[in-house]
Amino acid sequence: IVVIHQQGSASLLQRKLKLGYNRAGRLIDQLEDAGIIGPFEGSKARQVLIQDEMHLNERLNNL
Repeated sequence: IVVIHQQGSASLLQRKLKLGYNRAGRLIDQLEDAGIIGPFEGSKARQVLIQDEMHLNERLNNL
């Protein structure tokens, strides 16, 4: 979802996956740990470091 929308935010995950804030926040932390999104930058959405699904699959296969 974050790669498709090129936006890394807990609120996006909450809306699209119908999650609570805590679960969405944990997913954001896991995405950062995996190198898929960048670090926290205040109130802005996090930068997505993976540009498309092909690169996402490569990244996930290397974890």
